[in-house]
Amino acid sequence: MRNPLDLSGKRVIVTGASSGIGRATAVVLGQLGAELVLVARRQDALEETLGMLEGTGHVAACYDLTEVDGIPAWLKGVAAARGVPFDGVVHAAGLSTAIPIRILNRSRMEDLMVLNVYASLALVRGMAAKGVGADAASLVLVSSVSGLAGALGHSVYSASKGALHAMVRSAAKELAPRRMRINCVAPAWVQGPIMDVVQDIQGDGFAKVAERQFLGAISPEDVATSAAYLLSDATRTISGTTLVIDGGWTC
Repeated sequence: MRNPLDLSGKRVIVTGASSGIGRATAVVLGQLGAELVLVARRQDALEETLGMLEGTGHVAACYDLTEVDGIPAWLKGVAAARGVPFDGVVHAAGLSTAIPIRILNRSRMEDLMVLNVYASLALVRGMAAKGVGADAASLVLVSSVSGLAGALGHSVYSASKGALHAMVRSAAKELAPRRMRINCVAPAWVQGPIMDVVQDIQGDGFAKVAERQFLGAISPEDVATSAAYLLSDATRTISGTTLVIDGGWTC
């Protein structure tokens, strides 16, 4: 019996692959046999990620995802250059910024919405195009528990991530005729530079975060393996949902 979690031969795009969750996802997918196109703005950082991957056939494709209108055509070009459609995408690129309501303005709101929401929608549009996304392809968007539970100073960020949860429910129905599926993963606090900064600022107060996230800290690899699960044939009947990876945070 074939292992349904095996990704051998699947061609997958990973955005935000220069660091953090995106880089961890690329490493995990490579270990599972996927052939990857790594996307970020910095070529040097993508080259570092390439050097960490198992398998062959991986390439780096620099692109600034804030250039939203160009995403569908860019994706089509990448697919044409590869000569085959993509079996999946993990959109891990995103912006996380705390903005208290009292200092909100349109520019700050747009910064978050462009990368977190508009780019996601453009990627979905691009993958839905003929010759770009394969039939039965899987799209995975990296969201956050902030889209499900409130946090001080995160009204706009929470709105951007909540929008993804709503969007995948409708997009799942539009993509269903080709058996394409789309889902979110929603982590809570993930180990990395941002978490280190929060811990330094809050000091002993950070213990409250650890207490609420009672199953422990979440690693980028925890999120990566969850994304891999949603890419795999094991989830061929799952679409339009959000997989929460929060160590118990939202309990």
